[in-house]
Amino acid sequence: MQSRMAKRLQKDLEQMQKAYADQFNVRMPNNDIKHWIVAFEGAKGTLYQGEKFELQFKFSNEYVELLILIQLFFLMKLAN
Repeated sequence: MQSRMAKRLQKDLEQMQKAYADQFNVRMPNNDIKHWIVAFEGAKGTLYQGEKFELQFKFSNEYVELLILIQLFFLMKLAN
């Protein structure tokens, strides 16, 4: 059974691939859902246009709890 964090990461990955398939390519070394390498090209009309970039993300087991705290913080800010 997948952990809560793994389920959330899978959902986030699917949303990202659906919404930004033409902009970002995500690969996971060793099929590890907690380790993403996101490849993309520099934005058009900028100094970075045409350049290739990669960002590496390593998610901890606290990923879901941090997301919830961040969402609550922003909801509280909006309410004020």
